[in-house]
Amino acid sequence: MATRNVLKTDSIDSLIYKGKRGDYRGYRRELLTEEAHDNIKNLIFCCKCVGVSRKPRLAEGKTFCTPCYKGTLPAVDSRVDEIVLQLKSRCPLSTRGCDWSGQLGDIVQHMSMCVKLRVACVTGCGEVLERCETDGHLKKCPLRRERCEYCGEEVQASGANRHIALCPRHPDGEVSCPYKELGCDVLGIKRKDLDTHLADYSISHQKLMLREIHQLRSENNKLRSETDKLRDVSERKECENSKKFQYLKRRNLIIHKRIWILLTLAVLGIAILMSYLRTERNRVDEKEHSIQSNKDSIQSNKQSIQSNKDSIQSHDQSMRFMLPSTVFNTTYLYDYIQD
Repeated sequence: MATRNVLKTDSIDSLIYKGKRGDYRGYRRELLTEEAHDNIKNLIFCCKCVGVSRKPRLAEGKTFCTPCYKGTLPAVDSRVDEIVLQLKSRCPLSTRGCDWSGQLGDIVQHMSMCVKLRVACVTGCGEVLERCETDGHLKKCPLRRERCEYCGEEVQASGANRHIALCPRHPDGEVSCPYKELGCDVLGIKRKDLDTHLADYSISHQKLMLREIHQLRSENNKLRSETDKLRDVSERKECENSKKFQYLKRRNLIIHKRIWILLTLAVLGIAILMSYLRTERNRVDEKEHSIQSNKDSIQSNKQSIQSNKDSIQSHDQSMRFMLPSTVFNTTYLYDYIQD
């Protein structure tokens, strides 16, 4: 069993700059050729990361990389920056055999095309290899995509055999006999052998078709019989429902007539009752009027009696000194009237 490649992909920034991911500083010194080392001055080196200054800035008589300087940034020293970008450099992968050399300002562009840079396979198989080896690897990568010459579909190389079995046009793909549903039990038929199978088993297939036809005819007759029974039941139920509907309709008319009669009688009864109550009210009013008249008459009589009584009393006083018999008679008459 082949051992899996355990190499890691290269980071272009880590190869070119000092520092770590997210905090890259100046250019690495080892990128410069020996000739460049001999001709440069210490002014191009960052006094903090000790690398070749990237976008150099001069502050307090010292040179800083832009990422290294903390505080208010002075302007980039364009003269020093131009010197840095024109320094002669070599590929950081020269130890792997890359013979590129050029200006430091062009190294980023070179690394994007360097054939010695380790990259991951574009298919996602997990292999890490140098860029110059990718073409050879893609020819044998298990996850490479290949186009089927029969149907034109793109499939992974590792699933080619499975595609052959499913491909609708591949001659070596296995297919099912069209008469499988009728009972043909021959399995493992290749697409290219299907016509031969149909010719060799034509009589058997015809028997299967005749058996299926007889079975379908029997089921059809049974269904037709059941349909006729259901139709009879449906017609009978429909007739019964029609009779029930007519009966309910008549009952509804009768109920409506009875309700109308009851409502009419109720209205007439209410009218008669109102007339009776009105008559009784008039009679009561007449009686109350008669009683009030009698009360007035009685009150008038009482007043007349009281007047007579007063008259008699005055007369009695005037006759007090008359004859005793006369006084006696008057007193007797007064008592009689008072009683």
